[in-house]
Amino acid sequence: MKKIVLLTAVLGVMFCFAGACPAAAATAAVKLPGNSGPWRVDTQQPYLYEDVVLDCLGLAERYPGIIAADSLCTTFDGRQVPHLLIGDVKAAKHVLIMGAIHAREYMTSQLVMKQTIAFLEALESGTASYKGVSLAELMQDTAIHVLPLANPDGVTISQLGPQALHTEAARRKVNEIAALDGGGSAQYYLRWKANAEGVDLNRQFDGRWAEYKDPAGHPSSDHYKGTSPLCTTEAAAFAELTLRYPFKRTISYHEQGGVIYWYFGQQGSLLDETKAFADAISAVTGYPEDANYQKLDPAGYKDWAIEKLGIPSLTVEVGSGTCPLPASQLPDMILRNKDVWMETLFSLH
Repeated sequence: MKKIVLLTAVLGVMFCFAGACPAAAATAAVKLPGNSGPWRVDTQQPYLYEDVVLDCLGLAERYPGIIAADSLCTTFDGRQVPHLLIGDVKAAKHVLIMGAIHAREYMTSQLVMKQTIAFLEALESGTASYKGVSLAELMQDTAIHVLPLANPDGVTISQLGPQALHTEAARRKVNEIAALDGGGSAQYYLRWKANAEGVDLNRQFDGRWAEYKDPAGHPSSDHYKGTSPLCTTEAAAFAELTLRYPFKRTISYHEQGGVIYWYFGQQGSLLDETKAFADAISAVTGYPEDANYQKLDPAGYKDWAIEKLGIPSLTVEVGSGTCPLPASQLPDMILRNKDVWMETLFSLH
């Protein structure tokens, strides 16, 4: 039995941000991650909160000076939201990769951690390149922020049920939400999308938040936008991180549909730059683009980043079917998305 309290305490005092990427020459291509380390992401399905924490700690220990790790915030149920930084925190260009903001879409956490491991292997090799440009050059004056598990409380509910929550307050809250929803079955919890307070974290941002008429109207397993933008600890922390650094690209991974959403009514150079970014990621993944943002719920992280901050940002939907998706879809997700980080950096080159 893993000691969650010990893990969160360790994570809370983890590494300071440091280091720039090592020099690299242009020869080798980036490989898919293999069994190069004792990574729990390679061996366990489902990939639990404790596994993500231990992998983050392990990566920071294995690649000192290249990657650093800390906790972005503490959730309602006392979990940490892991945050990884690759590169120089003082860089002029920052990139954000986010997974599992929706609880039942937790396979995106595995995808993002697989990408992180592959990227670190490439950096360590000192020989990796992409489209003829060395990885060292692509990472020059650039930092990558990784949020592999943006909604750890919600993911825990979806994977293990409310009995796996740490605190009586959180279990009581989830039971109250289930009563409001008329839910409470194992299937109901499996399909949980919100955080432990019943707020959809991807409906928490000031990207036409007031226009979103959520169908629940109360704390719920799905769709409830909260009482105001950023009223949850998690969403407020994501916004604070985004405002703190000069982000030039963001990617939010979701399930399902195998599609890229990129448009939120932007115009001019932001329109052109975001479309070019979407075209590039579509080309390497094979996912089509969808610009019909009016049919989608607003107030997502991408929507806010585009509309209020002018950051070219994408929502990349992976997989197909009803969430949570089966583990059998993960290999295809990894294969399709293996060049996404490199293509993102190349778009900034």
